[in-house]
Amino acid sequence: MRRMLRSLRARLTGAVMLPLAALVVIFGGIACWVIFKTASMSSDRMLIGSVRTLSVALDAEPDMRSRLVPLAVQLQQRSQPITFYSVHHGGALVAGSAALTPPPDYDPSGRVIDRHPPATFPDTYRKTRLYRGYVDPKDADTVLQAAYLWDGKLAGKSARIATEIRLLKGDRTPTIVQVADYDDDRRAYIFSQCLQVIGGGILILMIAVLLFYEAITWGLKPFSALTEQVEKARLDPPAHFRLAQSPETPREAMSFIVAFNALMARMENATESLRQFTTNASHQMRTPLAIARMHLGLLDRFGPDSPQGRTALQDISHAVQSLERLLQQLISLARTSEQAIDPAMSFDLVATATNVLDERLGHLSTFDIDLIYEQDEEGAIAVKGHPLLAAELITNLLDNAVRYNRPGGSVVIRLGRGGGRGRIEIEDDGPGIPEEHRDRVWERFYRGAAENDQVGSGLGLSIVRSLAERMGASVSLNNGANGCGLCARVEFQEAA
Repeated sequence: MRRMLRSLRARLTGAVMLPLAALVVIFGGIACWVIFKTASMSSDRMLIGSVRTLSVALDAEPDMRSRLVPLAVQLQQRSQPITFYSVHHGGALVAGSAALTPPPDYDPSGRVIDRHPPATFPDTYRKTRLYRGYVDPKDADTVLQAAYLWDGKLAGKSARIATEIRLLKGDRTPTIVQVADYDDDRRAYIFSQCLQVIGGGILILMIAVLLFYEAITWGLKPFSALTEQVEKARLDPPAHFRLAQSPETPREAMSFIVAFNALMARMENATESLRQFTTNASHQMRTPLAIARMHLGLLDRFGPDSPQGRTALQDISHAVQSLERLLQQLISLARTSEQAIDPAMSFDLVATATNVLDERLGHLSTFDIDLIYEQDEEGAIAVKGHPLLAAELITNLLDNAVRYNRPGGSVVIRLGRGGGRGRIEIEDDGPGIPEEHRDRVWERFYRGAAENDQVGSGLGLSIVRSLAERMGASVSLNNGANGCGLCARVEFQEAA
């Protein structure tokens, strides 16, 4: 059963067949109810019609009665062969079955008229007017109890009985005319008809299952073709795989094809980025390691007290610093994709920036750089984002501004707000970045000409942009004051 439900065709067939089965059950129930009502009404009409026919024949003139009564009996027995009849004059059986006795509340005095409500049936289209069940009012003149239906016993079995009581011409003693039929005969007929309806419904459902299954199989052929494309690509992977469209491809599959191809493009880009990242990272790490290895050889050859050894120690220190910086930046870059950010998270930009300055002040004091802090207005600046990621972003911009500045230069950290956004600007008066290179500095491991003599990894600005995008912030590079240096500007969405 579970394996069947894993099939899309089986699931779709089941999804279609369940409502259809419910409709078939409802229709079968309605059909059986209609059969029951129709069969019961037809049988009751037959009993009432038979008892009235026999009653009218008995009420004829004495010379006609002997010929009409046998005809009436024969007529009612032919219309429904299993019915029983009886005629009682007073309390004595005159004709018919002795098992069909008068009703328990029979009054032989004949003074009670219509003790029971006469039997009625829905009007026909002709709207024929009846007089106590008869078309001719004269036939109803001597009727004491108009024909009615009741449930009784016949030879110990439940039966449906039609009874009419009248005074025959020239007679003052009531005559009871009755016609009856066993209930089990009626139930057997209704059951057989309902069984046919149920059998027909089951047959329809079985045929519908086969037809729907084949129709769904045909309808899913375009998706089977897509599966074949994916399987073929799995066995013989191409350089760039995309699902191909055909003129027969349905609209429902088009959105899947577009989404799948877009996903493949992103995966290819991610794979290419990872390949380039791995290549560049290995290249960047190889350089300081090669320098360290070469100078370790010089130390081993000349010793640490020789001029060559002292120079080697300095170069080894620079190589280790470069490698350490590279590893720190790689770890920061990995964190930008791992750190979860709540869209509703906010932080104080002023507090975050001052904390970064406090932590980096000792390290930055080794550079011949003046640090200047400015704030447009007093108080906190609440913005959306993650405080730890924002601190990493500010740290990278501040380190770049200090490291690539000129000796004796200055760095200005400026905070403010406006237009529903909080901003931080880090401006230096160093050599800056030429405008034609500002688009490339966001690339990983890219380093400009002015950076080649500095210890760096080429990842700082790439990390800054990645962090800004994850927090919904924007980052831009512009010329510094008077066209000198570089001003890095980051704008955060202001928190409510």
